Amino acid sequence: MNFFGHAAVARQVDDDPAFLLGAMAPDLLAMCGAIAGAATSPKVSAGQAHHLLVDARFHATAAFTSTAAWAARALMAAGLPRGAARGAAHVGVELFLDGLLARDAGARAAYLRSLAGAETTRAPFLWGDPLSARRWGALVSRLREGTILDGYRDPDFVAARLAGALARRPRLALGVGDAEALRAFLPALEQRVAGELPGLSAGLLAPVAS
Repeated sequence: MNFFGHAAVARQVDDDPAFLLGAMAPDLLAMCGAIAGAATSPKVSAGQAHHLLVDARFHATAAFTSTAAWAARALMAAGLPRGAARGAAHVGVELFLDGLLARDAGARAAYLRSLAGAETTRAPFLWGDPLSARRWGALVSRLREGTILDGYRDPDFVAARLAGALARRPRLALGVGDAEALRAFLPALEQRVAGELPGLSAGLLAPVAS
């Protein structure tokens, strides 16, 4: 599950901004390349623990495993190597799911509240180096604009995100021509995720104890 999905689930347990930030932090830190120091509150630590519980639960759902497997097979049939196909399928499902969940006004409002001041007075971590603090602050500023969440309903935006994410891992990186094949497949994946939404979100939008 991607960062907004974690916020949507976490708010069912505790809508405290620090808890939501902790729940999103593992994904946000990876997105911006920041290295976190100590958590600034027990709420942040609890949110991080909640993130791990939710990920384990989500990745075990039949809807996720079947959708990701279907997408990986389709991408391999389109010519992508196994590693890239599986990576794109896994992350692609999560990104399109974020786009769908972001239509919920309550979840979006809680998410935006958690970002208010998150790069300054309510930062979830003590930063060990200035670069990490700057990277975190820049990402939070971009997230508060709202365009990233809306982009997760745009196959072109998702294609670019997937290419960038896979490029960071040599075994999963797209090869020549793979990006075009991936982009061509994404509308079908978006439709599949929309159709599987009840199964993908079943149990996750009910409280998950931390």
